[in-house]
Amino acid sequence: MDRKEIKELAKQKVKGNKWKILWPLLVISLISGILNNFIGPDYDFNSMDFNNFDLNSFPTPTPIQSLLSTLVTIIIGIANIAYYKYLLNFVRGKECEFNDIIDTIKAKWLQILLVEILTGIIIFLFSLLLVVPGIIKALAYSMVGFLVVDTDLEAKEVLKKSKEMMNGYKWDYFVFGLSFIGWFILLPFTLGILVIWLLPYLMVSMALYYDKLKELNS
Repeated sequence: MDRKEIKELAKQKVKGNKWKILWPLLVISLISGILNNFIGPDYDFNSMDFNNFDLNSFPTPTPIQSLLSTLVTIIIGIANIAYYKYLLNFVRGKECEFNDIIDTIKAKWLQILLVEILTGIIIFLFSLLLVVPGIIKALAYSMVGFLVVDTDLEAKEVLKKSKEMMNGYKWDYFVFGLSFIGWFILLPFTLGILVIWLLPYLMVSMALYYDKLKELNS
């Protein structure tokens, strides 16, 4: 896999299209923030004594608030995976609209949820052994998000297909991910402004890596 070629192609696709890639993620984040703010505990910062700060002074969420917060987390998680459909349409030169995300949620919300649950459980269990086995499993299942929105495979088949695709490429993908660390280190020095360019670059690079891997496994 030519990682340099993938990143160069990503830069070309991102050029002039940053907001086209970024704005759906901003909408999802905004919705998440509004919902969590609406259902979360009411923090009255004016009445808090920060000279004698105590974590116990923060209001405890009620069971209903905790349940609603969990539901919001699940919904936003599904929306973030559904965004991959929008992203794949973009990198493949197809029309991409926010409806791509909505339609994917409607059609595949249960399948996405099952894939997330199964992946999370497996990675967690392997992480209990040691950190390294957990990382290896995470790499093996790193393509499930794209596969679940790009194919008609069932949840278990998505996990199996991701393992097959990543066979022999886990280390390559790990190095590919590490190659972006320098940009993240620079983020604080730009007051976070760099994320406007970095996030589209990263997301498009991931989608292109998946497409190349899919092509090699076809």
